[in-house]
Amino acid sequence: MRLRLTHTDLAKVSAISLAVVFLIVPRTSDAAAPQSRPALQGKYMAAKQNPVISGWATEVIQNTVKNGRVKVWVYFTDKGFADDAGLAASATVQSVALSTRQVWRRAKVGRDRVEFGDLPVRQDYVDQIIATGGVLRHTSRWLNAASFEIDPDLLSGLAALPSVRKIDPMIGFKYFPEPTVPTPPGMGSLQKPMNTTAPDALNYGNSYSQLQQINVPAVHTLGYKGQGVIVCMMDTGYRKTHVAFAPAYAESRVLAEHDFIFNDGNTADEPADQPGQMNHGTYTWSALGGQADGSLYGPAYGAQFLLAKTEDIRSETPIEEDNWVAGMEWAETFGVDVISSSLGYSDWYTPASFDGHTAVTSIAASHAASLGIVVCNSAGNNGYAGLNAPADADSMITVGAVDIYGLLAGFSSRGPTADGRTKPEVCACGVSTACANPGGNTTYTYASGTSLSCPLAGGCAAVILSAHPTWTPMQVREAMMRTGSNTRCPNNNDGWGIIDLLAAVNYPQGTVPGDLNYDSSINLADIMVEINAIYRGAADPPGPNTLDVNRDCKVDALDIVLLNDYVYRSGPPPPNPAP
Repeated sequence: MRLRLTHTDLAKVSAISLAVVFLIVPRTSDAAAPQSRPALQGKYMAAKQNPVISGWATEVIQNTVKNGRVKVWVYFTDKGFADDAGLAASATVQSVALSTRQVWRRAKVGRDRVEFGDLPVRQDYVDQIIATGGVLRHTSRWLNAASFEIDPDLLSGLAALPSVRKIDPMIGFKYFPEPTVPTPPGMGSLQKPMNTTAPDALNYGNSYSQLQQINVPAVHTLGYKGQGVIVCMMDTGYRKTHVAFAPAYAESRVLAEHDFIFNDGNTADEPADQPGQMNHGTYTWSALGGQADGSLYGPAYGAQFLLAKTEDIRSETPIEEDNWVAGMEWAETFGVDVISSSLGYSDWYTPASFDGHTAVTSIAASHAASLGIVVCNSAGNNGYAGLNAPADADSMITVGAVDIYGLLAGFSSRGPTADGRTKPEVCACGVSTACANPGGNTTYTYASGTSLSCPLAGGCAAVILSAHPTWTPMQVREAMMRTGSNTRCPNNNDGWGIIDLLAAVNYPQGTVPGDLNYDSSINLADIMVEINAIYRGAADPPGPNTLDVNRDCKVDALDIVLLNDYVYRSGPPPPNPAP
């Protein structure tokens, strides 16, 4: 029960206000919520770039020739029309139709109709390049582009084609290798289950600690386990026969799979794969959605799954970005709700490129978010060396790693992005994370890296959508961030902190910044809450709004002044603490 505000308290507030009110300039949080922006700019006819192959692209292409060929993106000027009427006519002619699930998910963000990015790339444009000797890899509806392997000597001829807007090199990526980290004390035996004492609790085995750290078991007891949500895993492949995945297959919750390396429908290891191809994906899928009572549970063990095999470990650059973009577009056609990816290292981009709007994968990630998809990606294992694409995308949930004691892992990549945004968004356990062992069908192991913290966050996003199916990606992102352990003072090490899934599920959307008592307005009662906390030792109110109203990472008289100035002097509103 809060104490009453006395005349002495009011006098104290007024005196402070008069002394410093004209000196207060509320700091705008660098965590202000970015707007989900589509990659496509609404122009149906794009002018040719001048030059079509930039100096940067020329240099990279010259340095990436292999066996007389180079991999490139060719971007086109149009899809055969120049205005809205042309778009409508083209959509009709092409008989493009969105699935019921796509329409439902897109309606949450107001994009439930066929648009430019849904129409296919013009086949005659692609055929022109094939006729010159280019070998087609993938086409991208979202980017209005296609990727090819081609003799670099032919590129100048391609650049002269009227349909070609620009030509860029294909950038290679690597999944994050698992850092070698000692297993924490007390976690060496996979035979010793760690569990809650609640009679209706699941037997989480050795996954209990990593789930309890982010408050997953409490939400499972409420009945939310990712049911009704479609999650796409984007990784190296999967040991589909592991018992941790048996319930998903038995209940027909694995909806589809595709191998973008060999272009077939099998995401397990194949004869042409390098041994160990499926290891990384087995770790990540099991950490997100595994289910084996007494051994392992993922946060979203009740979700439906799409499996995309996009990363080829046979080469120095195991995944090309066109595989990843193709996987995103494939998953979107199924109406996917959450995509979990542990992609990270990029070659040839400069540090300035990681602004969220330059790298192809970052553009695709933001476009996916604009269509209603929650995209989670590992921050990376680069430590202070910083982020890479697509972790720099402004509309995704970038995930850092902590150990089971809550300490930030030394390998976890730090922000900010090139344009100064705080990253990562949140953290979860990425040190000795319990997961399925790809070496057999019944064994379990530990693995480390932000590759393991990311699927824990992705699973949490799916559980939130189980509880709140109508929430948009930005609402899910905001709920996870504003209930994190570091929401008062986010930084470029661990972002908004360790996830609290129960608090995120109960997050009150639409809260007013500075409304400390949650009565939907800022008034004298909020000043009372602030004064009681500062001068009488009252606790910080629960919820996303904190007593640090001016976002300077401390609670003091200046926070009272800001509220008082807003209430009595028509000053600027309190800074928005939302991400």
